Amino acid sequence: MAKRNRYREMESLMTKIILADTLVFILYLVCAGFGWSVLKVVTAIIAIFGSLLCVGWLYLTGEFTRRRSLWMVSAFIAIVICVAVSLLLGYPGPSPTA
Repeated sequence: MAKRNRYREMESLMTKIILADTLVFILYLVCAGFGWSVLKVVTAIIAIFGSLLCVGWLYLTGEFTRRRSLWMVSAFIAIVICVAVSLLLGYPGPSPTA
């Protein structure tokens, strides 16, 4: 019987979550670009809370400070920063009408 590698299983799951969170971020950018306010807010909340929950989970499991998991922590924090900067700067936004 093959030995289970719990880190590899967790890494695979977190990779899938990072990809899903990235897709939510891209959907946020599309909604913001077209000026769909409600969807923009919903996708921003999902992207931020999803990333923060995963960072919290990595912290609780002790993987937050480990060198092998640094890329996962960085990816989730980068998504939070990108959404926050986009919200603060209002970019992308619908093109202004003249």
